[in-house]
Amino acid sequence: MLYAVLRCAPQLDNASDNKSRWMLGFFAWLVKLGWVKEVRLPMMMVGHTHEDIDALFRRIAEYWARQGR
Repeated sequence: MLYAVLRCAPQLDNASDNKSRWMLGFFAWLVKLGWVKEVRLPMMMVGHTHEDIDALFRRIAEYWARQGR
């Protein structure tokens, strides 16, 4: 038996693709199937990275740029 996830909260950037009817329909479909009980769509502010790892690599790239690499 499959158990439903209580809450789905994917980390999304604020691109229009993430707010399209297809994306919203997909999450609505997951709820309708009973696979998830609730979907929250947190959107990051414009200009901010949407992946935590991107922020780490940005800092590494900045360090290398200061070192002349």
